[in-house]
Amino acid sequence: MTRARRAAPRARSAARRLPAVLGLAALLFGGGRGVASEAGSGRAYSELVAVVHLHTSLGDGQATPLEMARSARGQGVDALVITDHLIERVAYAPWPIGNALGVSVSLPSVVSTGIARYFAALARAESDAGILVLPGLEVSPYARWTGSLLDKSLELQGWHRHVLVIGIEDPEVVARLPAFGNRAGGCYGVWSMLFLLPAVALLWSGTRVARPVYRESRLGRFRLRRRRVPWAEGCVGVASLALLVAGFPFKVERFSPVGGDPGDAPFLGLEERVRALGGVTSWAHPEAAAERAAFGVRMATAPYPELVPRTDADAFGAFPEGVKTLLPAGGLWDTALREHLAGRRRTSPFALAELDEHSAVRDIDFRILQTVFLARERSHAGVVEALRTGRMYARWTPEAKAPLRLVAWSAGLPSGAAAIAGESVRGDGTVAIHLSVAGGDGSTVTARLVRTGEVIWTTRAAPPFDATVNDDPAGATYYRLDVEGAYPYRLISNPIFVLRGGAAGDGA
Repeated sequence: MTRARRAAPRARSAARRLPAVLGLAALLFGGGRGVASEAGSGRAYSELVAVVHLHTSLGDGQATPLEMARSARGQGVDALVITDHLIERVAYAPWPIGNALGVSVSLPSVVSTGIARYFAALARAESDAGILVLPGLEVSPYARWTGSLLDKSLELQGWHRHVLVIGIEDPEVVARLPAFGNRAGGCYGVWSMLFLLPAVALLWSGTRVARPVYRESRLGRFRLRRRRVPWAEGCVGVASLALLVAGFPFKVERFSPVGGDPGDAPFLGLEERVRALGGVTSWAHPEAAAERAAFGVRMATAPYPELVPRTDADAFGAFPEGVKTLLPAGGLWDTALREHLAGRRRTSPFALAELDEHSAVRDIDFRILQTVFLARERSHAGVVEALRTGRMYARWTPEAKAPLRLVAWSAGLPSGAAAIAGESVRGDGTVAIHLSVAGGDGSTVTARLVRTGEVIWTTRAAPPFDATVNDDPAGATYYRLDVEGAYPYRLISNPIFVLRGGAAGDGA
């Protein structure tokens, strides 16, 4: 995955209060640990600088959770979201027995390490390092076998279509999440009946082994009886027992990897399940392709940005793998936001930055890809709630540079109703969008204000700069901000929704 190279201290500024503009929220994003409050609402938010999507030695990473937490704290980070793979199990058997039985190979993951051990290790890292360490998971909802072993065309497609699951911290619940290769998260169905075959074979083997069988032969006038060792029956029993142990608890995956293509159903099912459990989902590296071979089998995954508007995840990785087709004005992100605004999509997908780091701690720079949250409280629940509601922005910082900071981002109406990132404001009249950007290295950046997929205002300036843009849209709309400097300097706000008519309200 493409990512900016490491290093460089981050410029952090002391938190400060900004005066309310048109009764709007004064948002303090950026360096130190500031507090922002929405004018007139009495709500206060803690600013949390977070790094999302990290892999540790509990899975396929090289750094321990404690090493990561201590290093991140030293680099000014307030929270880490650890997302080791839930399960890395590749299983194959030809249709139809592949729905119930198969040969599997397991790679290091949360399941193989132990789910309870995973949560306990992250809790110890949080306690010892003194920063928030949220336990998350990287999940492959579905992959599909194509081709054949016989002609060496066997291929596993889509294994790296990954979804981050954040906010679920019950090991028993995690164990039952629907994921590719996780039978514990499957269901009992018709194909579960196939396990009756080894069960019957084991019963037959047991009765034959338990009942002595003799072989007779005659020697002149004598008849010799010798007990026959039931080698064949015993082998059948051992093989049947192995199949039953491997197949326990005899569930099958809801969507067979060797049957027909179920389309988006596995992804929608995971998103719905996580939402019902109080967690959030985010598409990981949606524009990244992956290809490798393991155990003589080719595994290939094409980029999948189209799944962001087609499914119902709460967020997606905007940086670094989202800049091609998702972020441009009128791109796939705007498609999803318009669908949400029109009521055809349940949630609004929000943008975040993800590091997707597997390296040893000495090689990790926690300053290059960050998500800055405005949380109601400095806790796991506070971070998850801010992520779910979109009170955050994403930033990408080049090596040895100071980060861009979104100091203010709000929208208000003549009535005094106002909203910040991720919220909605309802009412009529001209909309005043207030934005303020600081930080950076003193070079010029381009700021674009996007309304419902179209750029309606732009400026080129060196931060800090402040602007209020007045706009009078004909109907319901949303606004988002995109700030871009010399590659890979980038900052993306999350949208503010403006609804027409009725009383003021919030919540996207």
